[in-house]
Amino acid sequence: MRQSLFELAVAYVKIIERIEHTADPEQLRELEEERVIRHNRFADALKAAGIHYKDREHVTRIAFRIAKEEL
Repeated sequence: MRQSLFELAVAYVKIIERIEHTADPEQLRELEEERVIRHNRFADALKAAGIHYKDREHVTRIAFRIAKEEL
């Protein structure tokens, strides 16, 4: 089953928010690994949808806007 851009964006944003609220170094490492996976999935979905982005930070900004239903 393919996930929608919205679902992928929400999952990616949730991981980023968890990282921001975590102090445990081991948990941060695990969350960062998960963030990379989520980022790559979302970036691949953007490409598949024909949505262009400039760099990694632009992908993150797009994810936040989609997750907040601004796009």
